[in-house]
Amino acid sequence: MPASETYTAILDTARRLFVKQGYTATSMRQLAAEAGIGKATIYHHFPDKEALVLALLQSDIASTEQTLQLVREEIDPQERIRVAAKASMDFLTESASIIQIVRREVPRGRDQMQAGFNLFFVEFMDLLAEGIQRGIAQGVFRSVDARESARILMTMLQGNFAMAYLGGVRPVSSQQAVDSLLDIFFHGIDA
Repeated sequence: MPASETYTAILDTARRLFVKQGYTATSMRQLAAEAGIGKATIYHHFPDKEALVLALLQSDIASTEQTLQLVREEIDPQERIRVAAKASMDFLTESASIIQIVRREVPRGRDQMQAGFNLFFVEFMDLLAEGIQRGIAQGVFRSVDARESARILMTMLQGNFAMAYLGGVRPVSSQQAVDSLLDIFFHGIDA
């Protein structure tokens, strides 16, 4: 197996095991057996288990650039918000477990996580506020504080995800969660 495929197999197996049974409960020996490789091969790519989980975190942080690109490309104000909401919900769904593992079990990774996600959220909020401001200028949205509206939308997205994650009642799909959330964001609850 080529080195790049081995690297990917290690990461995929580590993600699956860390999520399934926890970071601490997963041994390098078990990881090697599950990936179908020798322990030495893992150590060739990663000096220790912490480096492995931090590589998973970096991979998730790097995927935020794809999310930002999707949002940047959308110029229609409502569609930008829809794209941003869906991308955000997908990201949270895919990355939550690794983020929780790092927060709970890898103290050194917390600063790395904070720095990576702070950069993402600053630009993400700017793109949302820009889309809302564009919608106000076009008469699509009423006159509101665009920045505050972007913050409220982010709070709704993260809160929706947190309730599903912590409460254990997950929506059928992230699209269903986003559709419901955006209906209330765009239309409120007034009769």
